[in-house]
Amino acid sequence: MLNAILVVGVGSIGKRHISNFKKYFKKIDIADTRLDRLKDVSNLYKIRNSYKSYIDALKNHNDYSAVIICTPPHLHLDIAKEAVKKNINLFIEKPLSINSKGWKELNRKIINKKLINYVAFCHRHIKYTQKLKSLLDKKIIGKIININLRWGSYLPDWHPYEDYRSFYMAKKNQGGGALLDESHGIDLVRYLFGEVDSVFAKIGNFSDLEISSDDNAYLTLIFKEKIIGHLNFDLVARHPRIYLEINGSEGIIIWDRVEHTIKIFEIKKNKWKTLNFSKEEFMEMYPRQAKHFINCLKGKEKEKIDITDALKTQNLIDTSFSSSKYEKLLKIK
Repeated sequence: MLNAILVVGVGSIGKRHISNFKKYFKKIDIADTRLDRLKDVSNLYKIRNSYKSYIDALKNHNDYSAVIICTPPHLHLDIAKEAVKKNINLFIEKPLSINSKGWKELNRKIINKKLINYVAFCHRHIKYTQKLKSLLDKKIIGKIININLRWGSYLPDWHPYEDYRSFYMAKKNQGGGALLDESHGIDLVRYLFGEVDSVFAKIGNFSDLEISSDDNAYLTLIFKEKIIGHLNFDLVARHPRIYLEINGSEGIIIWDRVEHTIKIFEIKKNKWKTLNFSKEEFMEMYPRQAKHFINCLKGKEKEKIDITDALKTQNLIDTSFSSSKYEKLLKIK
């Protein structure tokens, strides 16, 4: 039975999740340290209670079916710990955290308590991502040899209504930066091509943006399936460029999240074919993700991306930062 939910952090992504979950829950509580956000969200949606502290919310109610964690990444672990103490299911915004520390121990408790836990790498829910997966599974371009992922945008354009320097994305200690926040790309390539054997990375600040977090991350991955991949994440692209080029022995596929297309070149046909999708189909990933989580709560589905899975992405991120620091190719442990 679905009761109430607590949404912790009601910035832009928190509001988006409330919009998608309100059709499933009549009782929604919110928590945020900013009074202006609490007031704004309470005016927009039918909110039962609002709190400045998620601790107070958890103390005052025992009817939460789930806690939806939408804060900056450095706060995720502490919130998750408190929810698990109360035996409450978890929906956690990506990335899982700023690093893997503490999550394995908590995950053991979650598994022992049989709690539903989901990490919101929502790009798996895009219709044309799933189409891409089916094309690769059919091996229409033969054996995959290499991949090139480009994931770039301009940080000051993200939230034009606020100073980008005050946004958590600008702050390293809060889990901001190109690699952590754009880690959708890492989850995506793991989903499509399997686990990674080793990584060489260069991550740092190369622009004039006034941020302490990284604005560029270049990763070279060697997958266990003997695929080599180059991943480029940045916060300096003045026009968004988000695409994945896959080169196989029998052709090429290009998945483009900005153009909403999949382009296919097959050697046998000697021509390009374009599959067109829409922005509306792209945006459907959020309600589709919400429905998936609800089905998990009802026991109808198994979590697509639980903490066990998200820890593999987090571990790759952690190892990439270490590779950049020590300037070495490192194995993924």
